[in-house]
Amino acid sequence: MTTSDLPASSLQRFPDTVGRDHASALNDPDRLSALASTGLMDSLPEDVFDRASRLASRLLGVPISLLSLVDARRQFFKSATGLDQSLTQTSLSHSFCQYVISQDSALAVDDAREHPLLHSNGAVGDLNVIAYLGVPVHAPDGSVLGSFCAIDTRPHHWTDQQLTDLRDLAAIVETEIALRHSLDERQLLIDELNHRVKNLFSVVTGIVRMSQSQGESPTDLHQRLLSLSRAHDLIAPAIHADRPAEQSTELATLLHTLLMPHASGPERISLAGPEQALGPKASTALTLALHELTTNAAKYGALSYRAPQGLLQVSWHADGDDLIVDWIERNLPDLSADADTSVPRAHGFGSKLLAMTVSAQLAGRIETTRDATSLRHRLTLPLDTLAR
Repeated sequence: MTTSDLPASSLQRFPDTVGRDHASALNDPDRLSALASTGLMDSLPEDVFDRASRLASRLLGVPISLLSLVDARRQFFKSATGLDQSLTQTSLSHSFCQYVISQDSALAVDDAREHPLLHSNGAVGDLNVIAYLGVPVHAPDGSVLGSFCAIDTRPHHWTDQQLTDLRDLAAIVETEIALRHSLDERQLLIDELNHRVKNLFSVVTGIVRMSQSQGESPTDLHQRLLSLSRAHDLIAPAIHADRPAEQSTELATLLHTLLMPHASGPERISLAGPEQALGPKASTALTLALHELTTNAAKYGALSYRAPQGLLQVSWHADGDDLIVDWIERNLPDLSADADTSVPRAHGFGSKLLAMTVSAQLAGRIETTRDATSLRHRLTLPLDTLAR
């Protein structure tokens, strides 16, 4: 839930004690990952955020307004009105915003000096934070990134209207963050398109060479190239975001379409698993991930010329609320003798693409293991995400 989805309810006051889940909420890996992905921590001031802070100060009639981003140990002021410009961050010992993050709720205090939890906070004595009103700022996935807050240096009775105004401004901040996230994803998709175009001629050449070596007819070669084209069509909705896919896709169909153009024979590929429908959004994201794995297998792994006896086994099954997909390549050349393998480089394009699709878009994870002659990728994907 984002700030714009919240009802304009009455003010909620700070709790009297630290909640049991406070530390775990601040240290939540998904939250910290979402915060890091924004690139806002320790970044330079920007007018779009500074304008929101200035408006909050004027609308609420307070001397200080902040956009405070909070990680596991400190708060960073992405935007600050009314503070010394040299003060860009503090430790959590001087933070009221941390409680807004851990509770994912708007919080208010009229006089922190009289509050049992806040009176000993360093912000009171060192920064003269007396009255505080803060609302959570969310990432596009709903993770709490920080707090957009108004501060007074004297007691201040906050009103519901002031809460509504602050929430509206926080929603503008969230929209800006979401827009940047969308642009980053679009750029990554453009990079994916460029990446695939550069590989297109080598892939087609490899298919032609493989077809000739197997003595296939021109008709068989034509069918292979048509399969490659259909695999491209599966990924097109991701590249052309204004034309989203409207129908679900079966996982087996998706895998068959992506893999068959690269197989010298059907005996080299094994697909096994129950019927599993993929929603339009999930099928697009999963196509990106599986296309990357397929390309790597065709270049370096079980479907490459380096592994004439190579076998690819892909199986999937439900495990509780998740779908487990096992991608196993066998009879590979000795990987220990060649650094150029089908395992994506840790910081290469492929790893970024897999992180975006499996982790960011599908809320799943991918684990990779290998030995001298085999490679295994295990994808764990939430079933509810796959239905979207």
